[in-house]
Amino acid sequence: MTDTRSTGDLVTDFVADFVAEARELVQAAAEDLLALDGAADPAVLNRVFRAVHTLKGSAALFDWPDMLAVLHAAEDGLDAARAGRLETGPGLVDLSLAALDAAARWTEAIAATGALPAGAAAESARLVEGYRSLLAPAGGAPDPAPAGQMPGRIPSLAPDWAAGLLATVRERPDGAVTALRYVPRADCFFAGDDPLGLVRRLPGLLALDLAPATPWPPAETIDVFACNLVVTLLTADPPAEVDAVFRLVRDQVTVATLAPSAGEPAPDAEPASPESTSGADAAPRSLRVDAGRIDALVALADDLATARAALGAVVARAASGADLAGLLPALRASDERIGRLSAELHREAVGLRLQPLARVFRRFPRPLRDMARQLGKEVTLSLEGEATEVDRDVAEGLFEPLLHLLRNAADHGIESPEARARAGKPRSGRIVLRAESRGERVVVSVSDDGGGLDPAFIRARAAARGLVAPAALAALDEAGLIDLIFAPGFSTAAEVGAVSGRGVGMDAVREAVSRLGGRCTVESRIGEGTTVRLILPRAQSLARLLLVGIGPELYGLPMEAVDELARVPRARIRDHGLGTATVLRDRTVPVLHLADLLDLPRETAPAEARLAVLRLGDERAAIEVDRFAGRLDGLVRPLPGLAALPGLAGTTLTGDGQVLLVLDPESLVGERQGQERGEGMP
Repeated sequence: MTDTRSTGDLVTDFVADFVAEARELVQAAAEDLLALDGAADPAVLNRVFRAVHTLKGSAALFDWPDMLAVLHAAEDGLDAARAGRLETGPGLVDLSLAALDAAARWTEAIAATGALPAGAAAESARLVEGYRSLLAPAGGAPDPAPAGQMPGRIPSLAPDWAAGLLATVRERPDGAVTALRYVPRADCFFAGDDPLGLVRRLPGLLALDLAPATPWPPAETIDVFACNLVVTLLTADPPAEVDAVFRLVRDQVTVATLAPSAGEPAPDAEPASPESTSGADAAPRSLRVDAGRIDALVALADDLATARAALGAVVARAASGADLAGLLPALRASDERIGRLSAELHREAVGLRLQPLARVFRRFPRPLRDMARQLGKEVTLSLEGEATEVDRDVAEGLFEPLLHLLRNAADHGIESPEARARAGKPRSGRIVLRAESRGERVVVSVSDDGGGLDPAFIRARAAARGLVAPAALAALDEAGLIDLIFAPGFSTAAEVGAVSGRGVGMDAVREAVSRLGGRCTVESRIGEGTTVRLILPRAQSLARLLLVGIGPELYGLPMEAVDELARVPRARIRDHGLGTATVLRDRTVPVLHLADLLDLPRETAPAEARLAVLRLGDERAAIEVDRFAGRLDGLVRPLPGLAALPGLAGTTLTGDGQVLLVLDPESLVGERQGQERGEGMP
């Protein structure tokens, strides 16, 4: 089939593919480089080399010489380390991380504009020079290439490899002759290079010699996709034009300017930036989707169409005068089938937006490493639960709050190596970034084994700043005091000690998490460390809800949390001092009234209590309601405005278009039980 798209559309597609691949390669290489920081692992070094090599090959398909030069230099440095000619130490790691940082920034510029940003040439030159310095022989610096010349150019006298070819030229031009020796990489074809195609671009070609780089193997073992050539040529073309032709393979060529005159090297031609295409003007958001998920969606859509056709047949029978009572079973069956298929279709569609948190988590080792170095601390970061999936928007919104929590943990939580040694701890502090699924919610936590938060210090600081009224402050328990770190302006590291410095900007963390429909909790023990948990919605979910009423209002309870429904005589519900409870199935179950949990007025208590018994982990609790009002399948949408109200998971729409509040039993009941036990917030 003929592709009828314009050249501009094809280029835009190629650029989009490059950007997607480059982001992944840069991320993978950066993670492996950080692993090399502690110990040289040949397998890890090989992975970094392959990632950079692949990225270089992809970049070579485009006219981005500054990016290509950096990637070539990085590849050479890593290759030297693989061969044992260069130490795999902080020098190579830091420089390679800087090169990847540049490649990442340039990739985003390419995604937005189709071209490298201003200043790329200067940054490229600095990075390339850094690699040249690393690769310089011991005891001396590399000889810098003359201004405007390609690295590897040697002037005037003909080298051995060019002398024989020069003798074959019968009529030499009056001006200087450029000699070039080009040894393509074996995998040059996969990088988009065409050695003979480059040679054909030299109109002043005087002589050409092609020879095998290594002896040819037997014909039956030749790899036809591997290049095994050495190209030697002489041309009358000016050096600048030769440089322009071979600028994308500069690391593979050696150039010499031959007599009759030494000649003055012309400055390298500055390649024109490629014009931006209309795809590049506004970079579209893209999503990589597993083909299996697409197939599942198509299959569900087919099933839904079949179910709709069956319903249409029933409707047609009703329209023709068939007995409606006789059609009722078929209508119910069609309704149940369409409902089931709709739920599955929604679940699969939402799954397209889910992505593993690994994409977010793996962005943190690098900044944490740099931060620890600046602070003079030893910190290790462990990542757990990276495969946990959340909605793409939730994942993207997590980066800033998690970065802030990690910064606080390293700066204000982890002690100095000397202080840790005095406390009998390992000199190196440990931070754990963990994710775990809990039903339709995901819990992301940042834990450190540092000094912990001192409630007494927090109480004194809050009193000094007047953040809480004295009577209220005196009534706060330990958990309530620790929660004060989320108060705006509670403290700054410049004014208070390291422990209370953790409060800087924590209000911004809570606000960011609230915008995602989540909430924050904190646990801390003096001398043992601190854990901050972010409880977040996994995604918009289609849930089966139990409708319960308090007065005229209806609320939804997730059916997955409901263990059973019960009617219990009022006399069997007794007050035990810490709250009311009843005995169900030979087990004591606490009873809480939904009106009390939502701060609503109660109606007159009937003789028989209606209880929804909930499963809360390994525990059970019952909430009393005024009435049960049926069931509903609904799409639960977390709303940022509700995130600050404990016990509310989100909203859904009823069949008549009314907004229904959906409850989060774990936070709703957990908070009240904690208050009754005197524990404050969980």
